[in-house]
Order: sequence, then C-alpha cells, then structure tokens
Amino acid sequence: MRRSVLLACTAAALAALAACATSDGEGAALDPVTDGGTIIPDAASPKEVDATPRPDASAPVWSDCNDAGWCETELPDPKLTFIDVWPFVDRAFAVAESDTLGTKVLEWTEATQAWSYVDDNSQNAYGSGQYAGKMYAPSENEVYFTTAPGIVFHGTRGSVSAPFTWESTRLPYDGPAYTDRDPGRAWSVEYPGAYVTRYAPALGVTGTSASDVYAWYGNRIFRRTSEDGGSPTWVSEFVTEDPSEAAGESFFIFNASPASSDEIWFVGGHGPSDAAKGFAGCPTLFRRTPSGYSTVLDFTYSSGSCSTKPGAIPPIFKFEVPGYGVFDVPYPAKGWATAVAPVAPGAALVIAQNDLTWFYVDTESNVARPNQVLEVKPPAALSPPLIHSVVRVDDRLLFSGHGIVFGSEIKPDAWEESLGIGTPESYEQAGKGYGALLETTSVAMNGSYLAEPLYQVRGTSAKNLWAVGNRYALHKKTP
Repeated sequence: MRRSVLLACTAAALAALAACATSDGEGAALDPVTDGGTIIPDAASPKEVDATPRPDASAPVWSDCNDAGWCETELPDPKLTFIDVWPFVDRAFAVAESDTLGTKVLEWTEATQAWSYVDDNSQNAYGSGQYAGKMYAPSENEVYFTTAPGIVFHGTRGSVSAPFTWESTRLPYDGPAYTDRDPGRAWSVEYPGAYVTRYAPALGVTGTSASDVYAWYGNRIFRRTSEDGGSPTWVSEFVTEDPSEAAGESFFIFNASPASSDEIWFVGGHGPSDAAKGFAGCPTLFRRTPSGYSTVLDFTYSSGSCSTKPGAIPPIFKFEVPGYGVFDVPYPAKGWATAVAPVAPGAALVIAQNDLTWFYVDTESNVARPNQVLEVKPPAALSPPLIHSVVRVDDRLLFSGHGIVFGSEIKPDAWEESLGIGTPESYEQAGKGYGALLETTSVAMNGSYLAEPLYQVRGTSAKNLWAVGNRYALHKKTP
C-alpha cells in the first residue's frame, strides 16, 4: 500500500521524489456494494479504540450519540447497505441494498426519528435492481434513484404526508456490450494485506434543479430533456470512449458533482479488463459548462502506467529543494477516479484509487497537482485508510471512508503548491508552509471503532450531516 507522505520527500534527488510519490503499488480496496481550520479531537485514538472488544459484526448495537455528536439511527433491516443519502433540514432520503430485500429507498424524518420505506418495490422486478447507484432529490417531494441495468426511477408526491408515485425509465444505452463484464460496474481483485474485490458502480443521477437532471450509465451521460413541450425523455449527450484504444478496453463514468447551474464535474476511468484480476485503469475527469463537455484529465494506459493524452492536463508535483529552488516533476497517475468535489469556479478535488493522495485540478491555471491528506490514521486494520466520498458543504470539504469521517478547509492556493491537507504539527515538521487544516471527528460507536465502509457523506450544513454505509446511517446535528 502507498504509505509515503509526499511532503516528507526530501531533497536527496529528484529521482527520490518520484520513488516517494509512487511507492508500493495499488491504493485502496472497497468492500462490495468510509469549522474552518479547527482541529476537533477524536473521541478516542485508533490505538485506544482498537483495544476495546468489538461488537459482533453481524448484529450492530444501536446506541445514543458518541462524544463527537454522531448518532446511530436504527435501520428497518440491520443488514441494509446504504449506498447514498440525500439530506434536507428535517428529513433525508437514502438508497440501500440488501441480500434479502434487494434495492430499497428510505426516508428519515426528524418528527418520527425513524427510517421508513417509500418505494413501491417495482425496482426489484425480474431483470432489474441487481445493485444501486447514486441518487438525487430536487425537493422533499421529488426523488430520483438508479438501479442496474441502467434504470432511473422518478418519484413524486403532492406533499410530505402523501405517498410517492413512481415511474421508471431504462436509459437508452447503446454502448459496448461485453459477454465478460458489466458496463455498469467495474471490479478488480487487489491485495492490501488480504485479497479483496473492489467494486465501483458506473451508475447514478444528479442535477442542479428539478428541471436540470442528468444520469450516467457505463460510459454515457444522459440529460432529462423535454422537446416541444412533450414529456421529458433521457437523451445521451456525452460519451467517453476512444476508438483508437486497444480492443476490449472499458470506459466508465463513476460519479458526478454539480458546482453550479453552469458547471458539473464527472469522474471515471478507462483501461483493460482481465478475467481473473478485473479492471485496471486510469482516472478521467470531465467538465460540463454551457458550452459543452471538455476533457480535463485523461490518460493512455500501458503496462500498469498512465500517460497523459494530448489536450488533457498533465499531473505535475511541485517539489521544493531547500537551497536549490522549486522543481516541477511529472506525477504518474493511476487508478479510477470515483469521487469529485468542486472547490472554486473551474477547479475541483478528485479522489483516485480511493486514496489519501488526490488531485487538485484548476482549468483556469491549467494545473493538476497531486496533494495528500496527512495525519489521518486508519481506525481499522487497513493502511492507508480508504476514501469513498468527498463533498462540499458550505465553505469546507467532508470526506468519508472505511470507518472514518474527516473535514478540511478549502485552500486552492496551497493545493496549487501541493501542500495538501494536514495538521499544524505536520506543516511545522515539513517546514514548507501551510496547506489546508485537517478537521478530525470520531465515528467510533460503543467504545469501538466503526470497522465498516461509509460510502457517502452529505449534509445541508455543519449542523446537519449524514454518513452512511454498510449497516450504518449516522446523523450529526452538532457543529
């Protein structure tokens, strides 16, 4: 696993930097489907928590809130895996999976302090619902969610006290169809201490308003469009592919994040697939504006390495050698891009390989800088921690991973210098200036760390945050 700290790379030689930046192979593994500038102490250190007996993994124990303000919410079925959550002030919607129930859609209300199912179970009809993708809710009375194979469900109701009426549409996907792989989900077998299978659904829906909604499946992005006053339909408006690439190469869109009504970011990956090891690929980043789609990050995959394609921004690491100056060193990207968050107009933070090393991308400056999160300790027996999601909530970023949630101030100027996210102590030791300050919080429950992936964190404000994943939906209402 990649254990090196980019800012700790010393000035012995530029070659040493490259070794430091790329050591130890593949990054993260996923289980099938984890106030501005303030350091919030953990409820307990990983070492202290790990010494505490853990509850039976098959039977979560419901409890009150922990010292950091995260509260467990009791689930209708203890074995639900929450894939995504979409919060409002007094309620939240979620899409989840279960081996026995299939795909389910739930609503939480503050009034009842409980989750309830709001779907009509049509999503589990024969031939659909094998797995869920990302969801979007324009309002408390309108919800979109997605299931395989490329089906978008749209629910509406007249008021919050009325039941939802659901309709579904199969996306008009006409992309590559392979006998040996699913266009809507990538997988790979990796060895981060033990063989695990890593999955990433290439399926979801997002939007900027009720009249501006997008879906993706496989290598295509669709927009909900009404022509000449007719009923809205899903129209394909972007395809990620390259006919010149090797036969059998797969292209995926994995996630999206709107920055405004005029800017939406989409991330994904492409590369070859192997029957035994699964998908191996390079990250991709696309930006949608009123002028159309542009390719920001894109690479050619060859023998385990990624080379920047013409027209895309090449990742460059800024490396300072005391007494000699600052050097720009090409940074070899690798892995799929599975999460993205806007940080400024034309700029975004991109998570690749579910790793603590990420990219700050600025289309105005035409830079892609590798950065790293420092001093985040893995609470579970995983090193480094696995990062599953990143979102922007007001003026800060929130990350979720395997048993962890943490935050950060937004500091593009520092990230353009590859200073990353860290603690004051880590920056003082590095002696190269301050990046964004890390904000830590503990999701340890019942005196034991949470040894489960938290696939998504979202919130309406610092006083209304959700972190959801395998058998857990945590709610935080304190800043």
